[in-house]
Amino acid sequence: MILALAGGLLAVLASVLLYLASANQRWGDLPFPPRLAGWSGFAFMVTATVMMLRWAGTATAIFIVATLAMSVWSVVPLAIAWWRHEPEDRK
Repeated sequence: MILALAGGLLAVLASVLLYLASANQRWGDLPFPPRLAGWSGFAFMVTATVMMLRWAGTATAIFIVATLAMSVWSVVPLAIAWWRHEPEDRK
């Protein structure tokens, strides 16, 4: 069970790093090069997939990692947009 939790957390971290490596990300300036975030995200995603494969079957592991990645890539941009939103002055 620890392997599954660690793999899931690593998949979420990898997804965030891959999002930050995108040219269209809205987080802002990064303290490290986007290329580093991309390669680190890729390595973490492969590691997370291997960890999930050791815990579950092939189809299940791939599905879990893909679902976590798609969830992060859907929620993180919306959360950043909400966080950076400046209310309009209504007069």
